[in-house]
Amino acid sequence: MRAAIASPQDLGNVVKRLRTKYGLSQRELAERLGTSQRYVYELEAGKPKTADDRYFRLLGLLGIRLTAETTDG
Repeated sequence: MRAAIASPQDLGNVVKRLRTKYGLSQRELAERLGTSQRYVYELEAGKPKTADDRYFRLLGLLGIRLTAETTDG
C-alpha cells in the first residue's frame, strides 16, 4: 500500500486501515504498545501527537515506514 502523508489525518487513516487489515482492535494494538486505547484512537482521529518512541513503535508494528522527499531540484 502506498499513501501520501500530508497531515496527521492522513497518517491516522493509514494506521486505521492497516490495523483493521491485520484484524486488531484499537485495544489490542494499544496493549501491544503498552499504551492506552485512547492513544490509538486519537492517532487514528488525526489528532497531532508528539513523535515519541511509542509513536514509532506503533508505525513499526503496522509496517508503516515514513519517508521524506524534497521538492527542490
